[in-house]
Amino acid sequence: MEFLVSLFQKVDLYILIFGRISGFFLTAVPFSGRNIPVQVKVGFASFVAFLIFTVLLPEKVVISGEVFGYFLQFLGEVLVGFIIGFLTQLVFGAFQLAGQIMDMQMGFGIVNVVDPQYGIQIPVLGNFKYILALLFFLTIDGHHLLLEGLVRSYELIPLGTMSISGSIYKYIFELAGGMFVTALKVSLPVVAALFITDLALGVVARTVPQMNVFIVGLPLKIGVGLVLLMVVLPLYIWLFGMVFERLFEDLERLLLLLSR
Repeated sequence: MEFLVSLFQKVDLYILIFGRISGFFLTAVPFSGRNIPVQVKVGFASFVAFLIFTVLLPEKVVISGEVFGYFLQFLGEVLVGFIIGFLTQLVFGAFQLAGQIMDMQMGFGIVNVVDPQYGIQIPVLGNFKYILALLFFLTIDGHHLLLEGLVRSYELIPLGTMSISGSIYKYIFELAGGMFVTALKVSLPVVAALFITDLALGVVARTVPQMNVFIVGLPLKIGVGLVLLMVVLPLYIWLFGMVFERLFEDLERLLLLLSR
């Protein structure tokens, strides 16, 4: 009974906690997927906020007594959660981009499927890479580590004290640029093999002009790409581990930058 009274007395503190968690659930993979009902997201976010509220010391939090100041604090908390979740978007977006690069080289550029996570059309191999990375992420309990990082953010960034500096923008731009580098690394084996295939077809077209290389080349490039994709699949599992390990290191550094 005393706890419920404390909860109602500190409802402003609870709302701030819920703001950061709601921003996280809006962008973090896999919590932000469209296949998860909104009611489930709100309920789970409220439950996580309740758990954090039970262990957070209210006397360490300075809450503005003005309505406008409190509203700014709430927006700041939403922004913190949004930034933390956006970090996962960059990582999984790199895998989708890598699949799109391979699709264009293999001839699947006009073949799209609907992404169940966000309800948009993405290339076939892009969706395959995304689902494969997501399954690996869940296998290593990456979603638990994300929630752990979210809880740790309350220790490094007290409620209502978030501030954005130039180093934050610079670091986020660096991570966005790293997304393209990661996509290139993931797609490089298949793209390199297809480039060699194109060179071979060009030589055949010059030496045997009677052969229609366009008709032969399309199924050949699809076959070479799919075979090589199966061959290097164990390499992708190893690469996923490295990328996700780097993700949690980036998350720790991002929290440190936000806490300054």
